[in-house]
Parts: sequence; C-alpha cells; structure tokens
Amino acid sequence: MFDELFKKCGKVVYKSNDQKPPSEEADDDAESLSFAVALAKVASDVKAADIRVLFVKPLVYWTRFFIIATAFSRPQIDAIRTKIKDLAEQKYGKVASGDSKPNSWTLLDFGDVVVHIFLPQQRELYDLEEFYGNAIPIELPFENQQPF
Repeated sequence: MFDELFKKCGKVVYKSNDQKPPSEEADDDAESLSFAVALAKVASDVKAADIRVLFVKPLVYWTRFFIIATAFSRPQIDAIRTKIKDLAEQKYGKVASGDSKPNSWTLLDFGDVVVHIFLPQQRELYDLEEFYGNAIPIELPFENQQPF
C-alpha cells in the first residue's frame, strides 16, 4: 500500500509553497538544534535521566527534533516541564502546546522541537527511540545521567 504512495508522491510530501531553499532549511535546522540542546540541558539540570535528542525531520513532516527524557516522579516531570517552558518563553519567545499538568507521559510541542518526558515504565512501554529507530541521534555537549 505505502510503496505505491511513495512512488506516486515521494517519501515526504510538501505543498508547493512549503519548500524553502536548502540554505534556509539548513539555517532553520541549526537554529532548531541549538534550541533542542538548550532544552535538553535544562532537563538535565533538573535531573532528568537518559536524555536523547533525535533529528526526526527526515522521518516526519511536523517537527525537526524530539527530546526524550526520563523523570522518576510526577513532581519531577512538573519541574522539568516548568523549567523548559520558562526557558523557551523567556529566551526564545516560544510557547509550547501540549500537556498542562504532569502525567506519566508529558509532551511539550514547540513546533520545531517536541519534548517527551516519561516515567520509566511509560518510556519503556512506548519506546519512541525504537519506533523512530532511523532518526539521527544528536550527541549532547554535557554529561547525561544514565537511567538507574
């Protein structure tokens, strides 16, 4: 079924007015990467564990990067979410859509970067790293706490 669709439409479908010159796309990717790494650093500062930043743009049309992090309680999820939202609003002028209260899986959607904060059981269950296994992992420039 999808093979025919891919042949007909290509692997990524754009409206004709959505395409940008490659240099603008590269600039946007670099800006989004800087934003994603800054958000990941904030999560690390609030003791999130096993933080991953994945470049998913080649796989999905709705975002460029995923941040996936583990928290160990709902209050910690709330603290991570609050710190990330504060940095995004104050430094980058971006407002997230998504969850407004901590759940076992909290999502913050900034458009170009989507943040997933999981409790350990939900992270293992949904296994986004496996689901997006062809995404490009980004090496983080800070020490990343490993899961317990």
